[in-house]
Amino acid sequence: MKAQTIAGSIWLKSARLTLVTLSSTHIGALNELDADPAVMHYISDGAPRPLGHNEMAVPRLEIYAQKNPGLGLWPVYLTSSGEFMGWFILKHLLDTGEIEIGFRIKKKFWNQGFSTEAGKALIQHGFETLGLERIIAIVRPDNLASQAVIKKIGLAYEDKRVFHGMQCLYFSLDRSAFQRP
Repeated sequence: MKAQTIAGSIWLKSARLTLVTLSSTHIGALNELDADPAVMHYISDGAPRPLGHNEMAVPRLEIYAQKNPGLGLWPVYLTSSGEFMGWFILKHLLDTGEIEIGFRIKKKFWNQGFSTEAGKALIQHGFETLGLERIIAIVRPDNLASQAVIKKIGLAYEDKRVFHGMQCLYFSLDRSAFQRP
């Protein structure tokens, strides 16, 4: 397989992954990701994002990252090939203002430990670099794979809550309970 060029400024690297600064150059890859019914199953019951969604979202997310250094959405690439895999977030949850960790990756990269790897790196960044006191995650009750990742990166289930009009499971990790990988 021919190596692809990683689009964007390198922001964070882990053993196998490169997270880059979000820019308008990622819109096409984000649109492709959001068009996959399997990827969108737990977000929109499999419906793709409306046309124009990422064209409007990316500029907002770029402004958010400028106003909130160290937080945002980062496209992620497989370092060995330069292939776009998806994205990871560490940002304020609109409903509560808490800092949420989240991810969305292409189906071909599921069940290979990539989400756990990037998640651990972001958790470490949040506590050690940003000095956050708490990081949370929300997930639909039927999304067992994401729940497993959330637990592997150290977050613990607290309770059920409603976010974005949906019943979700709420997980959290406090700085005092964080264990460096």
